Amino acid sequence: MKMADYLKRFNEKLRERYPGCLVKVKDIEKIEPNAKEYLNRLAKAGLIEKVRWGWYWVPEDIKDPWDFFEKDKRFKIISRQTAASLWNNDFVHREIYSLKVLHKPYGRALEEIARKRGWSFQIEYVNKPANYRKIGRLFIENMDETIIECMKIWAFIDAFSTLYLNRNKISLKDLLKKSYWKRIKGTNIRVRQALEYGCSLINELISKEIFKVRKPKLEDSYVKREIEEAVRRVVELG
Repeated sequence: MKMADYLKRFNEKLRERYPGCLVKVKDIEKIEPNAKEYLNRLAKAGLIEKVRWGWYWVPEDIKDPWDFFEKDKRFKIISRQTAASLWNNDFVHREIYSLKVLHKPYGRALEEIARKRGWSFQIEYVNKPANYRKIGRLFIENMDETIIECMKIWAFIDAFSTLYLNRNKISLKDLLKKSYWKRIKGTNIRVRQALEYGCSLINELISKEIFKVRKPKLEDSYVKREIEEAVRRVVELG
């Protein structure tokens, strides 16, 4: 059999098994000993895309990052503001996509494929993924976890819009318990305090107690203003 025939058959197998996926050379070598050579030849022929050393992308029609996330089979969790956009019906549209992954080589491959397409990925590395669920082909951070993660990084409007629009689906008691030891980045303020403060403001703005909380004192005036502004926008638009 000629080399062209081997490459053709190998390419067909790739497109059948991994359409739209990032593939690692070492993984493909487990099913094809000559994978390194074949992948390199296919990339030079323009039949697949070399992303970075040891990583290739098997071509498939991709509309946008969401389409890519669904087709790429490697494990990743949609997180923070990106997960919030799913929970709150894209209340705040953002062009930055937050992901949690297990391994740096895969994360770097993701960043590189995003760079080539003009996308912006924020990658966080985790050792033991938790607090997520599978929806369709995607793994999405749980709603409680998303709210807490957004509060930690000052994405208050994403957090409170998710909480407010899903108030009948969330156990506030459980959320506050989970957030007790978490702190807003760069401050000594617990996420629980900030959540209680924001929830009490929502109650005041709509003249109805939909969240059973007591209004705590927040010493940081800047954090207070940021939360107040976020809550006002959520109530006005939500």
